[in-house]
Amino acid sequence: MNKTKRNLILSSAIINLINMVANLVIAIIYCVDPELYANLGVYLVMISYYSIYFVFVEVVAGIIGSVCLLYAVRNKGKYFRRSQGYYIAGLIIIILAGGWIPWILLLISMFIPDIIIINSPSEIRREERMEDRREEEKKRKIEELRKMKEDGVITEEEFNQKLMELL
Repeated sequence: MNKTKRNLILSSAIINLINMVANLVIAIIYCVDPELYANLGVYLVMISYYSIYFVFVEVVAGIIGSVCLLYAVRNKGKYFRRSQGYYIAGLIIIILAGGWIPWILLLISMFIPDIIIINSPSEIRREERMEDRREEEKKRKIEELRKMKEDGVITEEEFNQKLMELL
């Protein structure tokens, strides 16, 4: 997955979570003491007794949307193509229930391709050398296991078990 796209999605999810927590705190302050709410000068969200339930539903939906986005980009976006449904669900939920900054970031991320840019030749050679080292290490460990089995240090079952772990 493209790092820029992943970072935009993560930023959107985190900003949305912060926004939802702030909305929840404001709603709780209003429920506990409406006069304190009025004295704080918080007029960004006008809460009435009828809309307090809407705020709680909005907070829960926003948290669900953020969790969907975080799940979509797990393991550095390795499984993003398989979990695009979570990305789309999180996008829709945040557009409906979230703040405007998270959904703008998500809309920008929609236009960034999710493919990884091809590595340079030097990076490819470095990866090939690392893969060769891993293969050589496996071969060496298999030879050590075979020698231990022949010397009677480990049994056939232990040899097979350790061999399966290596492979």
